[in-house]
Amino acid sequence: MRLPKLLPAIILLTITIATYALQFADIHGRWQLLYRGNYGYEFRFYKNYQAVCIIYMQTNAVVFKGVYTFDNPQTIRININQMKNADSCCDVNTTTGFSQVKSSYFLFNASIATKNNKKMLELKPLSIVIDGINSEGYFEPVIVLQRM
Repeated sequence: MRLPKLLPAIILLTITIATYALQFADIHGRWQLLYRGNYGYEFRFYKNYQAVCIIYMQTNAVVFKGVYTFDNPQTIRININQMKNADSCCDVNTTTGFSQVKSSYFLFNASIATKNNKKMLELKPLSIVIDGINSEGYFEPVIVLQRM
């Protein structure tokens, strides 16, 4: 008897989630997921469509720069044009020391959620290609970033 009462709520929830389309303004800003020991991720999405992705790996960091767009309302594509290895994970310079890369992009399924009144950006890597080579190992299966 209880199942029919829940069915409309489940249908409404499914429709609400499925129809929400991300907009550029939803992701503008700085997003981070940091673990103990200086591991983690940082994504910066600027209003001019520039993007910076920093992967923190204990004592160093890998920095990617590029341009982002939406392939569809739930898929963010970052076309990477520069990258560098930083010798420090603190105060990473995001302006100089980059090398040009070709045939490089990150493709993520993306959604926005609110947890404890804080916006969270959930990214699920769909395809990670660096210099034409599949580089899936750079990212975890699901990355939940908090807006800074």
